[in-house]
Amino acid sequence: MKRIQKFLQETVGLSANLEKLPDSQLKKLPMYLEYGYNYYLLTVEGHQLVLAYVDENLKTAGQLKKQSQAMSNLLNLPVAFVMDNQSSQLKRRLIQEKIGFIVPESQVYLPQFLISLTENARPVHSFPELLSPSAQLLLLYHLQKEYLEPFSLKEIAQKLDYTPKTITKIAAELKSKNLCQIIGTKEKRLVFIVDRKQLWTMAEPQMQQPISKVFFADSKDKVKFCQSGDAALAHYTFLAETGKEAYAIYKPEFEELKEKKYWEYIDELEGDVRIEVWKYNPRILSINGYIDPLSLYLCYREDTNERVAAEINELIHNRKW
Repeated sequence: MKRIQKFLQETVGLSANLEKLPDSQLKKLPMYLEYGYNYYLLTVEGHQLVLAYVDENLKTAGQLKKQSQAMSNLLNLPVAFVMDNQSSQLKRRLIQEKIGFIVPESQVYLPQFLISLTENARPVHSFPELLSPSAQLLLLYHLQKEYLEPFSLKEIAQKLDYTPKTITKIAAELKSKNLCQIIGTKEKRLVFIVDRKQLWTMAEPQMQQPISKVFFADSKDKVKFCQSGDAALAHYTFLAETGKEAYAIYKPEFEELKEKKYWEYIDELEGDVRIEVWKYNPRILSINGYIDPLSLYLCYREDTNERVAAEINELIHNRKW
């Protein structure tokens, strides 16, 4: 467990003491919990947290939530799980449920523990549940289009069509989640502390579904939108083209076109063309007229179709970072 101490020191800047949970505490747990995990006591500046090591037996977010609540109530201490090689979907669900966890050398999410430190007037860290759409766009741009480290925040704002104030907020958000550092005085820049592949691994569970709403409309040719849906799946994977049209449109652009009556017909249930209203601008990330591959993955990562799930996972696995 020394790697956890090292990881916390390097990523969050916390100097921690880690030891086996005393038997007197273990005896407070019912047998199914006492023998279901290996327990450790993490101490940082007088604050304590119980770490429960999750073995390779798969558990759902619902099970972990119920068990963490039981452990915390019985031990009178906050609880977080230590996990190796768990799915990004499980980690994403844990974040949504505000359940703390550590993936050694990869990710740390400890909301209760770090909030308790903050309440004692020492602001250590804050963890929004999910990345904001604007912060997500910046990361996806850095991961797929070009490295952003050489550019000032002002220059990044121009590339992403955001105001300098918005970029400053994004930078603070990413820094708070240990995804980057901010350097410089007059001209501030971002420094990403890990490579692209590792950055994706750390950030993906905290990324949002890009689509905020779906409409259906009549087919139009005047405005060129980013192709999405089945066409993008066929473009990036071995799935066959279905002939169904689907396009991704940034919400402000959609609202403007809708107000101007660009579509003669638009409905929430049926139509010739699927219109995906996006939380960030897909044009900025678009590649050859299609939505970017990482956003495509985010659109379909919870799809129940096994062939689709297999293909998008393969898309990430084979990606050249």
